[in-house]
Amino acid sequence: MTRTANLQEVVFPDPEERTPTLLVVEDEVLIRIALSDYLQECGFKVLEAGNADEALEIIQHGTVTIDLVFSDVVMPGGMDGFGLAKWIRANRPGLPIILTSGDAAKAVTANELCEREPFMAKPYDLQQLVRRIRTLIDLAKKKSP
Repeated sequence: MTRTANLQEVVFPDPEERTPTLLVVEDEVLIRIALSDYLQECGFKVLEAGNADEALEIIQHGTVTIDLVFSDVVMPGGMDGFGLAKWIRANRPGLPIILTSGDAAKAVTANELCEREPFMAKPYDLQQLVRRIRTLIDLAKKKSP
């Protein structure tokens, strides 16, 4: 049986609207892959970095516009998630960032570095994370000229 849709029922995406791109920064490979897959299923484009140094490379030299960074706080390398957030605030002030950690004590510092509800304690609720991502991207769009 073939189904045909009535053209009035079909919703075409606005050609001016592009799919939001997220940068997921997480050193735990399995967590990063599972989260990236889920976010892609939710309609986002997802770039991945295993640490802050890789994230900076993508942000500075990538050819894709990143709409939001979601980063773990504790990572190996020369910079942790706090350092990444400080760099973003100084060099890409309109780029929203959400920090996450299994250590709830990190929330105070995260609140100083990021905007509205910036910290998500691990384990985080994926649906709540997606709502927060969408909210922050919408707010960033409203602030940009």
